[in-house]
Amino acid sequence: MFRGATSLNLDSKGRIAIPARYREAVVRQCEGNLIITVNNTNERCLWLFTLPEWEAVEKKVVELPSFSSQAQSLKRLLIGYASDCEMDANGRLRIAQPLIDFAGLDKHLMLIGQGNKFEIWDETLWNTKCKQWTELPEDQESISEHLMNLSL
Repeated sequence: MFRGATSLNLDSKGRIAIPARYREAVVRQCEGNLIITVNNTNERCLWLFTLPEWEAVEKKVVELPSFSSQAQSLKRLLIGYASDCEMDANGRLRIAQPLIDFAGLDKHLMLIGQGNKFEIWDETLWNTKCKQWTELPEDQESISEHLMNLSL
């Protein structure tokens, strides 16, 4: 399980270094073979999966109905942008330029653990979104019923 937020730098070759605390798990789970794709919402971040996790997601996406325009859009984004990448001996991986452009990534990034995957955010956008997410709605009734029933 991947959790936590880590500040990273994108180098001039489009590479990031996976934090040392995750490297052993990544090697164990997938021998360093990872997949990066776009987030399927309007939030401009990337998703980073281990290969086995991605294969499970990809199978579900491929099985979506062919005649649904929403399903086709999802397939085009998630599978169309999916990029294989391999973690090198120094724990680095290269992010393809179309993915960098999609997410508006600059030098400073945030790697956010999400359990079965990571999210990769431009640091400035991440900080802006965090501020929005932590502002409580004035009307508590607007909180989703799913969240209201969550017990931690």
